[in-house]
Amino acid sequence: MASTAQLNSVELTEHTDTSINRDDSADAPTEGVSLAYPEGGREAWTCLLGSALIMFPSFGFQASIGSVQDYLTVNQLADHTVSEVGWITAVLIFLTVFMGVQIGPLFDRYGPRMLLISGSIASFASYILLAECTQYWHFMICLGVFGGCAAAVITTVAIAVLSHWFYRRRALASGLCMAGSSAGGAILPLLLRHLFPTYGWKWTIRVIAFIALVCYSAGTALVKGRLPPSPLNRATIDVRAFKSPRLGFLALAVFAFEFIIFGCAALVPTYARYAGLAGNTQFYSLTLLNSMSLVGRVVPGFLADLVGRFNILLSLVIVTLLVMATVWIRVGSRSESTLYAVVAIFGFGSGGWISLAPVCAGQLCRTEEYGRFYSTLYSVAAFGALLTVPIGGQLLQSTTPQILIGFYSAVLVVGLAGVVLSRWAILEWKWRWKVKV
Repeated sequence: MASTAQLNSVELTEHTDTSINRDDSADAPTEGVSLAYPEGGREAWTCLLGSALIMFPSFGFQASIGSVQDYLTVNQLADHTVSEVGWITAVLIFLTVFMGVQIGPLFDRYGPRMLLISGSIASFASYILLAECTQYWHFMICLGVFGGCAAAVITTVAIAVLSHWFYRRRALASGLCMAGSSAGGAILPLLLRHLFPTYGWKWTIRVIAFIALVCYSAGTALVKGRLPPSPLNRATIDVRAFKSPRLGFLALAVFAFEFIIFGCAALVPTYARYAGLAGNTQFYSLTLLNSMSLVGRVVPGFLADLVGRFNILLSLVIVTLLVMATVWIRVGSRSESTLYAVVAIFGFGSGGWISLAPVCAGQLCRTEEYGRFYSTLYSVAAFGALLTVPIGGQLLQSTTPQILIGFYSAVLVVGLAGVVLSRWAILEWKWRWKVKV
């Protein structure tokens, strides 16, 4: 992790392409960066494919968790409130994000292979145990705690290993990797829709478990680290880094993003049910959200490498906020077609947030420290993931679907302010629109 002095020593240097680069010889983001980073080639693209395969059943399952949560709410856990069931999802997502605080330094020190093997075995076991759950505490332990810890290992490593192979094209690589989770989030709800009524809970989850096993095995075989181990990463969180305004404001923005993204992923099916829409809408809306999220994770990543990562992130937040505040709140719950339209736009925008936030963070540290830096930033964001489903579920059950979306729109305003202030801090408090940053 870069020290506060290192983070604050990032100097603004204007080139003929009006881009912002870090003046840091250790990471060498100069014209010769392609000599240090492959930026492509067989090994780099193979590693990226492996990361995407790992993300399919891990983050992909979490992206479709709303279908599982809604099923439990009306079946095994029908005697519990939406908010109470939401705590299971909240713990799953919280541990997935927060445990990266521990996994990041281990990745920096030991590389990806053994972490992926152990994490994959644990994740597969959590699915097998989940199929046998019948009581609330069973689901909390197997899905929330065990599943969250296992997912933390494999998702953190799958994302962080890309920093070994890409620098200039890191935004695109991250977007393609996260597209794997979007694909999972799009396909798994449709699969669940057909499996739940046909085979019941046990065999449905077992099918998911064996799909995960295949993806994990292939992904682990393909993922490969490149940089030597770093002996410097001994602390898990460098709180001194938050003295940097650019990091502090970005952390605020990412907190808001995680709050909204995971809240919507978990509650959209239940939202559709409370809005009185057809039962199939619960599955199709989530599939559409994640399908558009796939596009949103790839296209903005490509554009961000051309015109600036913070610039594209800011644009996506503004557009998504306008749609949520002006359309979704007013008419989103009135018809299936309207809900599909706003969910599609939200999916595209939020997909961009997910893929761009980590690479924006990568501009503030050296590559060999990225695992720990990523973990420090997302240790704050994890609490957004922890709180969102219980709070959103309580709002949905006690008020109206419109109030829920209005609340999430207000949270997104906070995220927008964080991105604006972080970009402003990078520019040394000199606002310029045409600078690539």
